[in-house]
Amino acid sequence: MNTTEHADSSLKDVSRPEQDLQVLFHPASIALVGIPRGLKPGKVFLMGLLDLGFEGPIYPVHPDAKEVDGLRAYPGLMAIPDAVDLVIVMSPKETVLDVLEDCARKKVKVVIIYTSGFSETDPTGGRQDETRMREIAHRGGFRIVGPNCMGIYSPSSGLAPFPFMPKESGKIAFLTQSGSLMNLFINMCSSKRLFFSHAASCGNSCDVGFPELLEWVMADDDARVVCSYCEGITDMRRFITTLHETAGKKPIIMWKVGRTDAGKKAAASHTGSLAGQHHIWKALFRQFGIIEVTNIEEMLDVVMGFYHLPLKGHGRVAIISGPGGPAVSAADAVEMNGLTLATLRDASVQRLEELLPATGTAKTNPVDVGLGASFDVRYYLDSLDILSEDPNVDAIIILGGGVSLDLNKQYVEGLIRIRKHCDKHIISIAYPGFIQDEDVLLPLYDNDIPVYPTPERALRAYAAIMGFYRFQRSIARDE
Repeated sequence: MNTTEHADSSLKDVSRPEQDLQVLFHPASIALVGIPRGLKPGKVFLMGLLDLGFEGPIYPVHPDAKEVDGLRAYPGLMAIPDAVDLVIVMSPKETVLDVLEDCARKKVKVVIIYTSGFSETDPTGGRQDETRMREIAHRGGFRIVGPNCMGIYSPSSGLAPFPFMPKESGKIAFLTQSGSLMNLFINMCSSKRLFFSHAASCGNSCDVGFPELLEWVMADDDARVVCSYCEGITDMRRFITTLHETAGKKPIIMWKVGRTDAGKKAAASHTGSLAGQHHIWKALFRQFGIIEVTNIEEMLDVVMGFYHLPLKGHGRVAIISGPGGPAVSAADAVEMNGLTLATLRDASVQRLEELLPATGTAKTNPVDVGLGASFDVRYYLDSLDILSEDPNVDAIIILGGGVSLDLNKQYVEGLIRIRKHCDKHIISIAYPGFIQDEDVLLPLYDNDIPVYPTPERALRAYAAIMGFYRFQRSIARDE
């Protein structure tokens, strides 16, 4: 790998014992050092903990305040009478090293440093400060996440760096070097009923970095799908070792930025990351079965597919549509994404001919159920029933809906009913505006039927799933 992917040698060469990161995601107590009294940026940590219902003690640390938002405040970390698992530091840059010395004396277990202004703005002096941070942590027996990060989201622990984050736990793990993107993506996913086991924003990664977090979530039984936003890796050797040891065990979806000169410059100023050469990253993706995405929308699409659809089948796709044009574009998307348009068995075609009107419809794949299906959704559902029994079909893309709320409810209930006795992948397409009240679609997510706004986006995501499944099977054959 390009040597620019490696961290400063003085930072890397500080040896330290491996420590369990469990407490990072499940702390028993938290101190907030440098928390503001007013509504200022650092207050989001306390707001997030209170909103998500963190059950352990929270200790605000402020040099002057007697209390913060109803919680007793302490003038310094050492004034807290009880043990502290996690310290979140948001005090000014010039105080951070002193706070870390207090953390060592207090025997805390892990520290999240929100404070910025280190290697991302001053590559020389800032990196020296980060080396010192790591040395203090090594001597004090604690770990550091950051600096310049938002830290951890763990809904089962009541841990959140922002208010109004979802309280529900799920099976997605998210690793990101952007704290704000963590909040944005998690909230985007929650609108699709996609929930997270854990998420981590690691910022400049002076100590705990992307590779170690990846090791942790790959070993965590609660995380079934791993996704990430990555600007650069500080310990590429460990990253590659982790990928080698975990390849194929869980899907890893990676949005790697810094593909252009402008992106590389922005990454360096954001988290101090050195982005590296993208063609080498693409080779890593191929070698270890990583699913590459190029934007937040595509990451959401692929995560949703893995969240709902089991790994099985041969990628043979059948299409059901009321509108004719989208059916044709969907057929194009099947082939363009390396999938196969299923050849329906004769018995299925015959049953479709008996079901659908003679004109304005098509009985082979793609199946065009005609305009009348929007007024009688049984055409959609009965066609889906037929294809669900066809052994030549692995996945069914259905683009439909009714002309009224009641018909759409019938349509959704029918999809769910068929899904429960069907061994196929069923993927629903709902063009924006085609179904007027999109809340009617929410039960589909709860019953493992992903919903996409276009067949092109659905098929791109489905192709990623089948690509990972093929990779997984190829590893099993080689073992």
